[in-house]
Amino acid sequence: MTPAAIRPSKKALVLLIDALRYDVLADPAARATLVPNLARLADRGFVVPAVANAQSTQFVMPALFSLTYPLDHGGYNNGIRERPKSYVESLRDAGFETHLMASGNQLGITMGYDRGFDSVRTTSDYRTLLEQRIGRTLKYELDLWRKGERSEADAIALLRAEFALLLRTLVESIEGHDKSIWPPALHRINRRVADGCVRELALIEAEPRAVLNKLSRIAPGVYWRFLGARTVSAGALFLARARTALSWRIREYVSAHTWFPFLTLSHRQTITGDVIPAISEFIAGAKDRPWYVHLHVMDVHDCRSVNRPLHVLGRLRYLPRWLGARLRGMTRRRFLYDSAVMYVDRAVGKLAGTIAATGQESDTVFVVIADHGSQYAESPRPKQDVGLRMHYEHIDVPLLVAGAGRGPSGRGLIDTMGISATVMDALGVPLHQSHKGIGAFRPGRDAIVSESCGHGNADLARRDIYFTVTSETHRMMAMLVGSELRVRKLFDRRADPRELNDLAADPAQRPVIEGMIAHLRRERAEIFALRAAARTAVQATAAS
Repeated sequence: MTPAAIRPSKKALVLLIDALRYDVLADPAARATLVPNLARLADRGFVVPAVANAQSTQFVMPALFSLTYPLDHGGYNNGIRERPKSYVESLRDAGFETHLMASGNQLGITMGYDRGFDSVRTTSDYRTLLEQRIGRTLKYELDLWRKGERSEADAIALLRAEFALLLRTLVESIEGHDKSIWPPALHRINRRVADGCVRELALIEAEPRAVLNKLSRIAPGVYWRFLGARTVSAGALFLARARTALSWRIREYVSAHTWFPFLTLSHRQTITGDVIPAISEFIAGAKDRPWYVHLHVMDVHDCRSVNRPLHVLGRLRYLPRWLGARLRGMTRRRFLYDSAVMYVDRAVGKLAGTIAATGQESDTVFVVIADHGSQYAESPRPKQDVGLRMHYEHIDVPLLVAGAGRGPSGRGLIDTMGISATVMDALGVPLHQSHKGIGAFRPGRDAIVSESCGHGNADLARRDIYFTVTSETHRMMAMLVGSELRVRKLFDRRADPRELNDLAADPAQRPVIEGMIAHLRRERAEIFALRAAARTAVQATAAS
């Protein structure tokens, strides 16, 4: 009998709360006060700490979905398109009906995160998807053309492959994907972008050089306004740039300075309450089927947004409870952050209530996870560049599991790959040979590696690579510059949990540092070999 012919004995709902920190769920008394629905789930199972394999959604999603490191298989530029197996594909192969629902833009398009899902319902703003793909990856590759490191023929080939793929997929999403959870405003926005994508595709085929010139001149954030245009007047470009630049600079300034709490988002914001009715309806109608739902919500990540002012005002209902918790020392996090978590907790109660009311509680595994933490919630240090955000507030995340019928091993550390391995173990689905995750039910890792190339393109051959190694006792931060590994910081996690006392220069810590470097070099041997080879190639070119 094939695995697909075996009817799974469990269902599963994985709720990814973007930017949820471990300290939200760490203390039983605090979580019972602030997030009672999550606390009730924890009482039915367990909460354990995990360490994210990277510090932002873009970087860490490949580890979550493919159980491989963020910089494996050429890096995270294309999500999991080049990865051998999504864990969702393994679940579908095992007989699960699989569904993806997300209230944000972070899973992108053309990134492969839809692999293995029978249905995909996301509330993406296509303007943002276009901006992210151009700004994070395509513009970097085209800059290599402008600097003479890539031929024009190669740049055009990239344009016709990657940019055209993005445009076609955006059009197909309008025409064929499930849009049942899109608000009316999002329908209008995305329709306009998709119509522009059709014109831009025609322009790529007819005059690719014109598209290259546009991409060189136009900022990613306003490119959607000029889709399909062969030329762009200086006046129109100036006005678009001025409007967007002012908005962007205000957002950047406010984001970096916590004294002013609110900011506006450049995209249409969807909150958890917008999608919960559709998810509850699905769960109620699927009680006789073995389903798996992956739900990604952005409320906590976007806790400072005032795009939905009535929603922000509505969260004031949580202020008395939050103040009481604050006075009792249960939280040091900001109200805007905690109130967003409390709002999502209310939605968790509705989902859990639907599962219980339809008689599915005993055979449903409910998992709550996060991709990364939050600097804004609370931090003893100023905001840093993306590559340097590797402290406890950035990468310490929770893993909550209810309904699995067993507890964690209590040994070793769990990373993002281990979170997905835990889900698979709870459902009795074997890991694929490419999967590197070690689940919570098994002895975990001695140390966790977190990694990224910082903001923008993950060019493994050219860019600096940021590594952090986390053990039970220490956290070491380092950079790979060329083929040279430079240790930047070392913290004692037990004596200094807020990571304020850098011990990297202390001679007494050399054995700790050497041990962590040895672990990093073993675990990421492919990266070090690649960089050594790339360095040798550069030297050979210079010598010739």
